[in-house]
This record gives sequence, structure tokens and C-alpha cells, in this order.
Amino acid sequence: MSSGATGHVRERVWTDRNGEERHCWDYTIELAIVGGRRQRRKHGGFRTKKLAEAALRRELTARESGVFVERSSLSFADYLNDTWLPMISQTRRLSTHANYQRDARLHVAPHLGSLALQDVRPIDVESLYLYLAKPHDGRGALGKRSLHNVATVVHGVLEHALRLELIARNPAAKITPPAQEVAGDDEVAHWSAEQVAAFLDHVDAVCGAERQLATVRKSRKGIEYPYTRTVPADPMQRALWYLIATTGLRRGEACGLQWPDIDLKEASITVRRARVLAGNTVVESPPKTRRGRRIIAVDATTIAVLREWRAAQKRAFMEYGHVLKDGKSVKVWEDAEGHVFTHNVYFTRPKRYGVVVNPDWVTGAFQRVQVGSGLPALHLHGLRHSWATAALEAGEHLRAVADHLGHADTAITDRVYTHTVRRVQDAAALRVAALISSKRAGPDKLGTIAAPKAPLAPDSEEAAEGRSAAK
Repeated sequence: MSSGATGHVRERVWTDRNGEERHCWDYTIELAIVGGRRQRRKHGGFRTKKLAEAALRRELTARESGVFVERSSLSFADYLNDTWLPMISQTRRLSTHANYQRDARLHVAPHLGSLALQDVRPIDVESLYLYLAKPHDGRGALGKRSLHNVATVVHGVLEHALRLELIARNPAAKITPPAQEVAGDDEVAHWSAEQVAAFLDHVDAVCGAERQLATVRKSRKGIEYPYTRTVPADPMQRALWYLIATTGLRRGEACGLQWPDIDLKEASITVRRARVLAGNTVVESPPKTRRGRRIIAVDATTIAVLREWRAAQKRAFMEYGHVLKDGKSVKVWEDAEGHVFTHNVYFTRPKRYGVVVNPDWVTGAFQRVQVGSGLPALHLHGLRHSWATAALEAGEHLRAVADHLGHADTAITDRVYTHTVRRVQDAAALRVAALISSKRAGPDKLGTIAAPKAPLAPDSEEAAEGRSAAK
């Protein structure tokens, strides 16, 4: 497509306030005639004629190819904060949007924010990724997932600007974060099925019944006395750890469960929502993926533990649901939506009852309940990985595991559990090979196969007789 634009360069000479002669070069683009007048665009400030001519050629080429964008002083930071982040808030989950805001504030804006949007180059994007991939300013290097999130923000901002024709190309299109070397085996951290079973035994011991901690000596007014702390049973935590360990639910999905979501008779759970953190605020949102809304089966033992917790929660509600204040009944039970996992908070004034568990509290509680279990330290999400690993090693189909976990497709499951899938495939290959071998006839059933005769020497007597017979 021809733009019909032409241009020329010229030198500008002037005298400054100190009487010194100064000069620079600029170029003028001759555009189409509109209303009887030719439109012109002038750009100046070049130190040499060569620089001005190079800039003129670039603009003429861009106009000729249809990718020219008018010059703008809009900064990357302004476009990021004023346009892109508000735009994606309409299409992303609140928690996802909050993560984008955090990454933009901590990692992207300090490095690219001061640049003009149109001046961002591929080298600027690559320099950012390389900087974040190494320890800096007393901080460790960003992990693979965090680097991916930063790249999502940078690429998303520039791709949106490209669609709006504010830039001629996306400088992040061909730049990816550097591949990070992982020492040793990079298999996701998890417990084996035996270790999960040991963890549930430990949960029964610390949450299933009242227990006494070790006796210590205390002193009051100069008098020492023995003190033994009694810790009551915690049926809520017991039900929480059983459910996550035996179903692989995400933390937010477990926190967002309500009693109508659980069919105790049919032993199934419908995942309808997730209770997650958006910045410092807890919000409830739809499941993480399009397959996140799902129905999953629950084993009989976990159902029994849930029944026990439900009865205990009902007793607590009858006791603390309403109190008398000035002769009137005042509701103090905070949860009004029937959430499964609630607890009482005693260190506040006044005390709080029926408080829906906070996702961060669940993470901290899992670390505390591990103490004394004798098991390797594990993050809460590792319980989900443990369920998936056990399911795959038990021979469950990849599609079935992906559906149970709520993954968008099997590619995610395959990528996350690469090592486990590879082990399962290797074991399956060996079983198939063994099956084929078992169906083969043994050497005694194959019969005798005559060995081929050695070729006769060309000058031998037998060879001559053979030639005569053939004639």
C-alpha cells in the first residue's frame, strides 16, 4: 500500500543567548493534499545530517508499509497503570488482577516505567528478565513462575498498545525469560501415599482428642508450681486436613466450601467457588479454571470426619450463635452463608465466633500441625501434589486426574507431573512387554529351523557338478 509521502532534510542555524552559533538538522514529511492544502509533519533536533536522513527513511518506510505510528510522549508506566490494569480488571479474577498489580509495582514499573511507551526495545525487555532472574539488592532471584507472571504483564501491556496502534510492533513478542537451571530433580514436592497416611494418623493424634502438653515449672509471687496445658480437640482442623489430603482440593476451594456443596449421603462435593486473597482482602470468586466447577467423590472415612465436625459446629452455633445483651438476643456468629470451615478467634476483644477461615491462616495452620509428625517439611499445596502423584501411580488415567483436580486440560497435568507420568509410562511399557513375552511360545515349541548351507567355493568339484546339472 503506497502512502504517497515524500520528504527532505534541512539544516537549521541560529544564535543562542550567549551569541554562539548553533545548528541542527530536521526533516519534513510531505503528506497528501487535504482541502487544497498539503499536510506536512516536521521532526527536528538531529545532531547531524546523516541521523536526520536515517530517521526520514525509517518513517517513509513505515508509512509505506502501513505500520507508522504518530509520535507520543506517553510513558510505559502511565499506560500500564491508567489503561492496561483497569482494562484487564474487567476480564480477570480479582486475585489475578491483584497479582498483576503487585508484579507491575515491584518488578516492571521500576525498570520500564520511565521509558516512553514507543521507546521500549527488545533489549530493554530482555535486560529486565535477566536482572530479575539473578539475585539483586539483597533479594533472591525470582522463581520460574514469578518470572512468567512478570513476562505476562510486560507482553500484555505492549500487545494491547499494539492493537490500539500506539506502537508499531511488540518488542516483547520474541523475548522470553531465561531458562533457569534446577539443581537435581525438579519434581514437584510431595509426600508418598504412605507419608500422607502417616500425616493423617498424626492429625488424629493432635486434633482428634483432647491432649495434654508437657508439664513445665512456672513461678508466681516467688512460688514455683507445676503447670500442664490441656489442648482441646479440634474437629474443624481434623476435617480440613482430611478433606484436602484425600481429595486434592485447592486451598481456596476448601475455604470456600459451604454445607449445601457437600452431599453427605452420596459422598460427593460440588466445587462452586473459591475463597482467595486479592491483595490483603479475602474475596469469593468462581473456580480458577473453566473445568474448576466440578463434582468429586469423597471416601467414607472423610465423610465420617465431616459429619463429626458438622455436629460440633452446630453445637458451637447453638452456644455462641446468639448472646443476651441488655436483655436482647444479639447475633455474634459471623458466618451467615453456611461455610464448612469456621473457627472461633479468642485473642480479639471482643471474642469472635463462627469466623470463616482465612486462606493465609490455613497455610500457617498446616505448617504448625506438621510439627512432631516426623515427616519432611511440605508446603500446603504439596498435599494437592501428593494426591495427584498417588492417583497417577495407582494407574488412574491422566484425563481423570485432570478432571478431578479441575485443570483446564491434560497438558497442565502432564507438565506439572512430568516425572510421575514418565514413571507410570515406563512401568506400563514394562508390563506390556512382559505380557507380550508371556504369550510367546518357548524355544521348545518353535521347532527346529535348518541353518542355511554355506556357499560353495566357485572352483570346487561340487560347484562344477551343479553347473553341469543346471545346463
